[in-house]
Amino acid sequence: MRRVHLEAAEDHVQRLARLSDPLGAVKELVWNALDADATRVDVVLHRSPLGAVERVTVRDDGTGMAPEALAAAFDRIGGSWKKWTAGTLLKQRTLHGSNGQGRLRAYALGDHLRWTTVADGVGGRSRTEVSAHAGARNDFLIGDSEPTRSPTGTLVEAWGKQSPRLDRLALRANHRRLTTELAPYLTAYPEVTVVYDGVAVDPRTSVQRTTVYPLSFADGEEAALKVIEWSSPVDRELHLCDQHGIPVGSVDVGIRAPGFDFTAYVLWHATADHVGDVHLGDGHDSEVTALVAAAREQLRAHFRGRADDRRREVVESWRTAGDYPYNGDGGLEQETFDLVATTVHRHIPRRGNQRRATLALLREVLRARPDRVADLLGTIFKLSDDDRSQLDRVLRETDREIRAATTVADRLEVIAALRRLTADGASPDPLRAVLADNAWVFGERHGLLAADRTLDVVLDRHAGPDADLLVARTRREHERLQHLVVLGSDKAGAKDLTQLRAYAEAVAADTRYRGIRVDWEVWLVVGTSEVGGTGGGVRVRTWNEVLLECTDRVRFFEQSAAYPDRARRA
Repeated sequence: MRRVHLEAAEDHVQRLARLSDPLGAVKELVWNALDADATRVDVVLHRSPLGAVERVTVRDDGTGMAPEALAAAFDRIGGSWKKWTAGTLLKQRTLHGSNGQGRLRAYALGDHLRWTTVADGVGGRSRTEVSAHAGARNDFLIGDSEPTRSPTGTLVEAWGKQSPRLDRLALRANHRRLTTELAPYLTAYPEVTVVYDGVAVDPRTSVQRTTVYPLSFADGEEAALKVIEWSSPVDRELHLCDQHGIPVGSVDVGIRAPGFDFTAYVLWHATADHVGDVHLGDGHDSEVTALVAAAREQLRAHFRGRADDRRREVVESWRTAGDYPYNGDGGLEQETFDLVATTVHRHIPRRGNQRRATLALLREVLRARPDRVADLLGTIFKLSDDDRSQLDRVLRETDREIRAATTVADRLEVIAALRRLTADGASPDPLRAVLADNAWVFGERHGLLAADRTLDVVLDRHAGPDADLLVARTRREHERLQHLVVLGSDKAGAKDLTQLRAYAEAVAADTRYRGIRVDWEVWLVVGTSEVGGTGGGVRVRTWNEVLLECTDRVRFFEQSAAYPDRARRA
């Protein structure tokens, strides 16, 4: 037996051990096994009678460590043989590690460590044990080698430590984390089997979709982005990998993609050369920063498209079942309904009648109380904090669309009502009722006008043309008044236009407005007209002209309101 001393400061060794990350230690030991050409790796969590994890073992059928190579493997940090070869020794598979730090990570799993390795060396096949203890992390005891006929491979054992961190290794989430890290490797080498706590790590059982995109960044550098979507919850991570998909490091994924479970992998041939930049953060100016930024932008575009795909799939299933509350194209309101309904679709009843009623109720809530949608749905569906946060985010993004949809629908109803009334030759009273709060009909600039008693008195004082007063509204702005006066009649000729101008001049000259800056607009709106045009502060229009202009403005507003949202989703 001989003692090998690791030439490094104890505090440095402790930092490299990362004692608070036992799953990271398991990953390192698995990667070490795969780098040794293992085709099977078993991670076993040994439990006490009370269920606590008290021992962790990692067994592989790789090439093992030959006796003559053991001292070099344990007496230094760095200098790994992996730096000097492009692939594994026998199978030429892609290598993961090259820093010679994996053995130190095992201290996160136990205070007592033992490597039992069988390998073919200079003197034939032999079995050797290496042991270490947390009380002297820099020292490794290498036992005498013994000839053996056993298959090659290595068994790593860690024990003597009990902590909640170790117990959490048994969580199913850790199996998923190992799956997401190993997915590209296991996909590239399907002959490899990794078993964690009795369950095979098999990405094929939980991968829903894999998409690969080319990336360009930093003045012509080329890389690839692989996006794997999973059927079960995973931690979202953006792995920075070499060109073969072997992770070198990871960063925060940096995007929102509600409702999707995914892992992203950036594949770049020079990632290993920039491993130090991976951990410097987004503020560091480097090729890695540019690469991560390009990957995140592509991820955003990917999940905008996937969200649209998912919405269409869900909505189409509702249509097929006859539960969808819209027929045809409902415009912005329907788009908003689709966004909100598909966001909470997991909470909507699956049975036909209940689902149909719930979707119809949601449509009415969006129409009547768009500002209360989040509160009402939170109460009805008892949404979790995460679901509520996701819904709030969707509503914030679509608030403008909701308001635009409501405005468009309301204005089209007003236009339709005016068409019916003017076509039927209705009396002035119904027209006044519709126009009372809708002065925008005569131009968007009139949308904020209000009733004014002084104006009403002045109009009553002066005898107007043979027409009915429909609208009288005022606004004060920048120390001046703006008045809108609209009269209605069946038809208009030259005489009516002359009377209208005289009326407008008389009203404008009223003593009540002496010394006050006033802008006047006086309209005569008729069914038919022998004259037309604008001049002297008065204008004559037919109802058909007015309503056509209104419709054009509303449609333009509808298209303009929809454009930013469509651009954002494109």
